[in-house]
Amino acid sequence: MQKQYRLRKRSHEDLVSDLLNARGVQEDAQEQFLKPDFERDSHDPYLLPDMEKAVERVLRAREQKEIVVVWSDYDADGLPAGVMLTQFLRDIGLNVIHHIPHRNNEGFGLNKKGIEDLSKQGVKLMITADCGTTDAEQIAFANEKGIDTIVTDHHVAPPELPPAFAVINPKRLDSTYPFDGLCGAGVAWKLVQGILKKNRPEGYADGREKWFLDLVGIATLSDMVPLVDENRMLAHFGLTVMRRARRPGLSALLKLLKIKPATLTEDDVGFMISPRINAASRMGNPLTAARLLAAEGEEAVELARELQALNDERKTVVATTVKEANKRLAEQAVPSSVIVMGSPNWRPGILGLVASSLVETHQKPVFLWGREGGEELKGSCRSDGVANVVDCMRLAHAEDLFVDFGGHHGAGGFSLTQERVHELHTRLERAYESLRSEISAAVEVQIDRELELAELPHALKGVQRLAPFGVGHIKPLFILPNVTISNIKLFGKTQNHLGLTLVKDRARTEGIAFFSTAESFQKPIVKDMKADIVGHVELDWRGQPRVRIVDIL
Repeated sequence: MQKQYRLRKRSHEDLVSDLLNARGVQEDAQEQFLKPDFERDSHDPYLLPDMEKAVERVLRAREQKEIVVVWSDYDADGLPAGVMLTQFLRDIGLNVIHHIPHRNNEGFGLNKKGIEDLSKQGVKLMITADCGTTDAEQIAFANEKGIDTIVTDHHVAPPELPPAFAVINPKRLDSTYPFDGLCGAGVAWKLVQGILKKNRPEGYADGREKWFLDLVGIATLSDMVPLVDENRMLAHFGLTVMRRARRPGLSALLKLLKIKPATLTEDDVGFMISPRINAASRMGNPLTAARLLAAEGEEAVELARELQALNDERKTVVATTVKEANKRLAEQAVPSSVIVMGSPNWRPGILGLVASSLVETHQKPVFLWGREGGEELKGSCRSDGVANVVDCMRLAHAEDLFVDFGGHHGAGGFSLTQERVHELHTRLERAYESLRSEISAAVEVQIDRELELAELPHALKGVQRLAPFGVGHIKPLFILPNVTISNIKLFGKTQNHLGLTLVKDRARTEGIAFFSTAESFQKPIVKDMKADIVGHVELDWRGQPRVRIVDIL
């Protein structure tokens, strides 16, 4: 897959205004965008469907001293959401259990066995976090067991909602909420706001709930939701709270990772914190990550070490699986346009990461399957940036190939039986080939602006005003023309990252490219060559501007 770069025309000489215009933020709204305001940018929680009845049901549970369960997803959205809801509800006087399903033993969402066990513990109210919208059968089972369910979720809602007591989801077809892009923790946060707006307990100070925004911020920055509207405010203030380092578990983890809380960025959350939260469910028990985020005292340090060890184990398993997959690919007599493979020994929880690595190397869509507990095979897939993996699976699904599948353009998951796995490669390859005629061979990437190396400090100040970045508000991409690469080095434990010294006239700066070599770019590099550098501008660990390299032309 070849990338073609196009330099966007400037609409405004001022860098910040120009970049905001390119992102669809009109000049009369730019000041508001640059300065998020908590009150102004928070939409009324009671505009969400079923909020009123959900709040009343929670307050009734408190009055009647019922046992409540918060059932959350196990990823870096649902898990912080579950910790937040559990801590908040306990703070205001409810008796709460936090249940997180095991990724491999229970899978995503609600399940009957878990509900049965909670019923035996006397649970009368279940509140979901980041799941539940499509779990009609399971919620009907909960009803039979005398458990009311309040769903807080952000996944696409079906036309017929589950038979829950309340379904709070901005993606409901009948929702009039002004913004449907909240993550799971964002929706759970609105329930917190709704409860306090209706009934703030005596002694629960105004604004005290804002200390939970670190958890909402982690989730918002981790879950690929658009960083505009209410999400921009939640991410902004989430980072503000994280930088105060008031949560012992998070502080212990940042210390272990050698990240200064005061200078924490969205990249630190996305590349350092979120993978470790996710590692708990991929490699072990998600409760490890939940306990870390909820930790109060000395146990935080030990839990941070445990999470780091799980992440290290995850890296080893991923690297081993990638190596095995690449070896099998090298032995294939006839190359395929789609990579499809699996093994009963591969852990389903890490296959998305393996697939992403294979896409980077081979520039093809990747579909991988494994098995861990049970008879069903479970898989993950990643797009090459062009093919829609869900469309591929939909075309391949003739005669019910999959037990289940879903996702979005770039990533997805599937399950199938052992009896049908031999059909998977042929079906997916045929589906991809039928879509191929509609797919461009090249991906066009837009460059925001041309910069001289000497302009980096000024550009960095402008970029920092626009942060945090994410889906729907992407980092500015610059091109630095005719730069000399005066030094090349590899760094990292396994020497898998690339560091360059970039020089032009009297200006000099560092350029880095993670998981890259001198041959990783459109123009392979050698010392003292001149090239055009495509990349992002960021701060290095010393507080100096550097270039995060995307490509070299």
